[in-house]
Amino acid sequence: MSMSTTAKDFIANTSGLDAWGRDRAATEANKELAAKLDNEARENWHNEAWHRQVAADLVQALDYGFRFDNIFGQYIQTQTVGEFDRVIVRERRGLRVFYTSRGGYIDESQIRTEHYEMPRDTLGFHVSEHIDKLRANFSASIADLVALGGIRMETEINRRLLSLTQAAVPSSSPYYVASAGLTKAELDAAIRQVRDNIQPDNGTGQVPVTVLGRASMIDKIADFLPTYSPVATEEQRQRGFIGYYKGAQLVVLRNYADEDGRSFIPGNELWVLGGTAGRFALFGGLQVKTWDENTVDYRHYRARRDIGGMINRPEQVRRIVDASETA
Repeated sequence: MSMSTTAKDFIANTSGLDAWGRDRAATEANKELAAKLDNEARENWHNEAWHRQVAADLVQALDYGFRFDNIFGQYIQTQTVGEFDRVIVRERRGLRVFYTSRGGYIDESQIRTEHYEMPRDTLGFHVSEHIDKLRANFSASIADLVALGGIRMETEINRRLLSLTQAAVPSSSPYYVASAGLTKAELDAAIRQVRDNIQPDNGTGQVPVTVLGRASMIDKIADFLPTYSPVATEEQRQRGFIGYYKGAQLVVLRNYADEDGRSFIPGNELWVLGGTAGRFALFGGLQVKTWDENTVDYRHYRARRDIGGMINRPEQVRRIVDASETA
């Protein structure tokens, strides 16, 4: 049996916010569980095995939430590999097929192979708190750590994906579209060009095309639909936006904010992204470590995971910047 079942149950039932944005840890129904965890923390504070189990419970909660809350795997190739694996992107070209008369000579061609190794970075957070404060109210600190840790990790992954795409399509790129007000013609052209640049590959099947942006941009697309479409009208009424346009799935990005609450996803940018425009990789799982400082009374919690990403086919990206909207 797990040494810290109380922490595991508390994290599962009280961390984060409910559907109405209320602090689940502060509700009356969970105060008894919080008090039980606080008592357990005081009794086991000098038991390092207990702290290791709490760290394992944190890993499970943060890793599960991270994998199931993120949706970037729906619009860009994403894979989970081993902690020490290398991710190699291999592209083959050069094989030619010739048309000849029967019995004629078939010219030769050479296959060219290009290899790209996925760059690897580390994403993580490191927080510390005074031991007396933790012992007095351990449950509240753990609830905050899980809630904020999960949100911030998800936010930074999306920041990384966005920054990769912005670097691949700067304002000088031919795939950058400067708009004075998003029009149907601009969006239709972007979707058509991205889809046309997705190269067929045996076994790949239908590669998705995704239109991403904040609500300020995605909402404009509903205006491009005919008013006599009852299906689209009903979908917009129920969900607030339509799910597809011209065969491309529409994704409303959350208004992700940094550690100080400042939004970093521009409200005036719309992205059209082909599913094979790049790759994203998660190396191994989340690793959490907790320890006490030797000279001062502070306990540390550190979580990290290795990630990698690349945009190696920028022709499958269109970045539309609308000057009529606030960034």
